[in-house]
Amino acid sequence: MPMISSRTSLYFAVFFPPRPLLSPGDSCSPLHMMAFARGLVSLRGSLLLRRDAARASARAPLRLRCVQIQVISTRWQHTAPASVKCNWNLREDFFELSYGDLVMHFDYVWLRDHCRSASCYNSKTNQRSLDTANVELAIRPTKTRVDEETLFLTWPDGHVTRYNLAWLAQNSYEGQKQSSVQPRILWNSDIYTKAAIPAAHWEKFMVCDEELKKFLSNFLLYGIAFVEGVPATLEATEEVSDRVSLIRETMYGRIWNFTSDFSRGDTAYTKLALDRHTDTSYFQEPCGIQVFHCLRHEGTGGRTLLVDGFHAADKVLQKSPSCFELLARVPIKHEYIENVEGHRNHMIGIGPVLNVYPWNNEVYMIRYNNYDRAVINTVPHDVVQHWYVAHRELTKELRTPENELWVKLKPGKVLFIDNWRVLHGRESFTGLRQLCGCYLTRDDVLNTARSLGLKA
Repeated sequence: MPMISSRTSLYFAVFFPPRPLLSPGDSCSPLHMMAFARGLVSLRGSLLLRRDAARASARAPLRLRCVQIQVISTRWQHTAPASVKCNWNLREDFFELSYGDLVMHFDYVWLRDHCRSASCYNSKTNQRSLDTANVELAIRPTKTRVDEETLFLTWPDGHVTRYNLAWLAQNSYEGQKQSSVQPRILWNSDIYTKAAIPAAHWEKFMVCDEELKKFLSNFLLYGIAFVEGVPATLEATEEVSDRVSLIRETMYGRIWNFTSDFSRGDTAYTKLALDRHTDTSYFQEPCGIQVFHCLRHEGTGGRTLLVDGFHAADKVLQKSPSCFELLARVPIKHEYIENVEGHRNHMIGIGPVLNVYPWNNEVYMIRYNNYDRAVINTVPHDVVQHWYVAHRELTKELRTPENELWVKLKPGKVLFIDNWRVLHGRESFTGLRQLCGCYLTRDDVLNTARSLGLKA
């Protein structure tokens, strides 16, 4: 569709008639010619007036607006804001909108259901007031127009719905497919080390929201973050954890404090090395954030291993999409059975190794723990071998030395780990090593981040 633009960014959408004014074989009488000439004169005068207006606008700033001229109506309609090209089309079963470089499709029921008018949506509570069950599933608008940055839809009952075009682009399936739910920076040891992410400091962190925001921003991007200068006590560890989110109490208690005394039925309560893993894979919803604080260590070894699981999963996706798909589709059981000194627990969690959002293939959780993986009885025999191949590919990436970040936890340095993303382990150690920590509720961490203006 031809567009005529001037220095004032005025756009004219011209819709051609379905057939020419003169068909082949029509005679061209003098009357035809006179009418045609008068039309040319009128058109020339109109263009001159617009040219003068354009020149005047160059001298005085004006509010930019879209002008739509429709000569003969067709199904395609064009409008163009000052900065973004926009086309729209009423299809039989959906509304098609082209905004900038994005082509979107909206079901008519969706457009009625998401109306943000006062009668359909409570802007004070940010909740829907419209009863979706009462919306006719075959509904279609009776009138449609686009004015600059707003789509207007009139429904059969006379109700008018207004949508900002940028809002539609942001909330469309096509827009979501091209964007990430949570921004992240995939890393290996070299990438993270060169990033030189500063740790938050205890005193400022506890009283300054801007310091908390910086901490959470780094945590969301990398899946790990540190707070330094924390007093080496259980009480201070609990305080710094509470600053970030609600503490999630589990069968290990609210704040756990342990040494290598094997007081619980878990390998973590020994001096042995631990391979990379995520915690509580045997929960239906694994704990979201893990907090570690080494209160004292009188010996050698014991470094903490950190590996970005999302980075490893991305490598598998690039090298073997079929392996990635299998790990994201096949559910696996993880199990924890404890029967030690009065502790009786039997936990079972079921889910795929990789959890992804289906619309954009973005990984949001990795459930990887070879210690707690239960008997594989949820996979048919002809898939088992393929699953082991896929699991081996992921394991190779997780165990690649360049992906391993080793840190030494010391008294006063508290480590926060995204347990849905970053795997942790440790090397074996000697001597007395006292570690404390807790789990945090993931939803509340993300809630804190969003309340501070971060995308999470």
